[in-house]
Amino acid sequence: MKCPNCGRFSKVKISEDDKVNIYSDCSYCGLINIVRNDIEKVTEKETDYLKIALAAFSIILLVTSVFLYIKLDEGNRNNAYARSIIEEGYTQLNNSYYSLRENYLILLNTSSSLEDYYIELREMYSTLRSEYSVLEGLYSMLAQEKADLVDDKNSIQKELDDVLSFSKMIVLESNSSYALPAGRNMTLSYDITYAGFIEVNFTSFMDIYIWVGSSISENGYYARYPAFPQTAYNGTFTVPVCFDVYLFIVNTSTNSGTDVTLTIEYTY
Repeated sequence: MKCPNCGRFSKVKISEDDKVNIYSDCSYCGLINIVRNDIEKVTEKETDYLKIALAAFSIILLVTSVFLYIKLDEGNRNNAYARSIIEEGYTQLNNSYYSLRENYLILLNTSSSLEDYYIELREMYSTLRSEYSVLEGLYSMLAQEKADLVDDKNSIQKELDDVLSFSKMIVLESNSSYALPAGRNMTLSYDITYAGFIEVNFTSFMDIYIWVGSSISENGYYARYPAFPQTAYNGTFTVPVCFDVYLFIVNTSTNSGTDVTLTIEYTY
């Protein structure tokens, strides 16, 4: 019960003498005698407070229940919305998965085809490489032959230029000495390749004369030095020649032999 003075909760103490006495044993106010009417008033007052507290609690409980219901309903709606979003996302992911799986299978088939094509191209490359090696060898051989032909051509061209310009010379006789008895003759022959001319220088102890012939004139003689009917014991003359060349030397002395020294240069 509550203390009649301070309103704090206190103990109830009952004494039984000739009549029943009820005291409020408050720790602050001490023992206070309470009449029954006062008790009834206090009890009634406490009952009112209790009713008010219960009513307030009921209202609070009702408001809390309504609030929780609203929140629960909102949570259910949110959960349903979230579930729809999750289901939609799952559907999209599932569709994406099957699409990616289909693309993966396509890529796998494409990769297999490309691998087969790569192997085929590699075999073709090996074949072409072998053929290229053969062709490279042929090319090197042909290039060498071409170089050789170019060298031959240049050599022939140079030789031809030398021939056309008469810039090449071969010594047929160099101070060669021949014994020629009295009244006798001798024939010297030379094989030449190109048309050109010979320069003959001779010396002799006796008068001589020299005829020059060639196979181009059907082995006949066409030049005489010195001119008929002269003779000479030395001299130098030049005669055009071609192919086989013949020198016919005659010792005009019938009494004495002679030694003829010859130097012959062939220019072509």
